Amino acid sequence: MNNEILINLLLVVFLITGEKISAENLAMGKESWETLYDQSFEEIENGELPEDFFVLEGNFQVTTKDGRKCLALAPNPVGEHGFLFGPRINGEILEFSFSCLGGLKSRRHNVFAGALGGIRGLKFRINPSIRESMFSFQEDWRNSLPLKWSSREWMRVVIVTGWDGQRKETLVSMKISQESEPEFLEEKSPIFLNEKIPSGKSALWGFSYAELGMYWDNLKIRSKSKISQ
Repeated sequence: MNNEILINLLLVVFLITGEKISAENLAMGKESWETLYDQSFEEIENGELPEDFFVLEGNFQVTTKDGRKCLALAPNPVGEHGFLFGPRINGEILEFSFSCLGGLKSRRHNVFAGALGGIRGLKFRINPSIRESMFSFQEDWRNSLPLKWSSREWMRVVIVTGWDGQRKETLVSMKISQESEPEFLEEKSPIFLNEKIPSGKSALWGFSYAELGMYWDNLKIRSKSKISQ
């Protein structure tokens, strides 16, 4: 097995499992994660927003919830409310993660969504009511993954994307866990997109269908350079 094939296989294993790739296995072009963005809202005053936020629509503000600083979306009016944040990203391998707390009223759950590479980039939508995570890109590509979710506790969402220049496809994987029990991380099977995610800012949306407040915390974006030559 030549080095190029080995590296590609290790990349897939890394994206799917999150296992650390050793320096010995990556004799060609070892790279490490670089944090591009990290926002925990601890330094932001209640009632304010980080300077890099661009609100598309909705009443967002930093607040204190259960003793922690976080971003809140008011429950009314019900609709599609979102914001852009962070730098424009364009990496070979990206990790996009956030914590969130939704709400449940009767059978109505709040829905979390977002996009990588701008609002026209790779979109995702976490819909607890139908137990599904939906990914979409432009008008002609959709894919879904089964979902286990709690709308009553803080959840952690991690999305990893990796571009394979030879095969001309992007591997997308999602990991979800209860924030309080990260060791029980639920990992979804990867899906493949026959396009490269464009460069652009990241976005997050909230849909307060339960008419209850929604919360986000610990927004993080990491990048890894192309590891194959």
